[in-house]
Amino acid sequence: MKNECYIVCDLLPTYIDKLCSLESAEFVDQHIATCDKCAQIAKQMRAEFDIDENVDITANMEQKKPLKKLAHFFNAQRGYTAFLRAAFWISLIVTVGFFIYSLSVLNDINDERKVARSVEQEKQEVMEKSFEALSTNLDETALQKIFQEYSDHLQHLAVFSTDHINDFTLIREGITHPYSIDFSRLKEGPSNAYPINYSQAELVVGEGGTVTELIIPTDYDIGTVAMANEKWILQFEYREAYFDTVERAHQSKYYGPSNWIIFQLPLILLVITLFILGNWIFQKRITKPVNNMLD
Repeated sequence: MKNECYIVCDLLPTYIDKLCSLESAEFVDQHIATCDKCAQIAKQMRAEFDIDENVDITANMEQKKPLKKLAHFFNAQRGYTAFLRAAFWISLIVTVGFFIYSLSVLNDINDERKVARSVEQEKQEVMEKSFEALSTNLDETALQKIFQEYSDHLQHLAVFSTDHINDFTLIREGITHPYSIDFSRLKEGPSNAYPINYSQAELVVGEGGTVTELIIPTDYDIGTVAMANEKWILQFEYREAYFDTVERAHQSKYYGPSNWIIFQLPLILLVITLFILGNWIFQKRITKPVNNMLD
């Protein structure tokens, strides 16, 4: 082996790693171009270098795999936390909106409830005052006075004797029918009832005093109210102009929604919002140390 071969063999590691100077690289290139033995050694060293390099790359990749999985996991946790934050604020805004709407609905319902209480109170007052006027005898003047007090809402106020309860009739579509009165229900308090035939009344008072002409009763099913004691049955009809108020009061009393129904949806949304908030706080707490490390 020539002296140049020894020099080239010493330079080959730095030559292959491209760490030698430009002049040394040119010297090695010129030598291995003419020396088969050194060229073979250089080829063998290059092959060994490539194998080692590939082994290092593979080892590095294997080492990075768990780290990549952790990075994906932490990125997913961050994304989930961001999702919970957005979901909380959206849910909170929707919940507040429904609470405001429910309060508006409650305000309208309370107005209807006031109307219903007013109508019920008026029914009770008319009946109590009328029965008080009938406590001694059939006092037409007293009944007329009571009628005038509520004349804005009443069309007729009639008094029937319970002595004829089995003979009562009603007029429906111009035809007279026997009328079986639910006497026990009427004794409990003012009740809506189909009107008894006014021609069988002991007394009927109206706007002009005692009414003697034929009265065609209303077909409106809640337009007439009746109440009874052992001696008398009192019956009054509302004016047609007051029907709308009576209908609203009836709907509110028997079919109006409760406060629970009004606030049911916003309360459910509130529970959902609090659940999301709890998850968000918990998620922030468990990811905070990792975020501090990554930041």
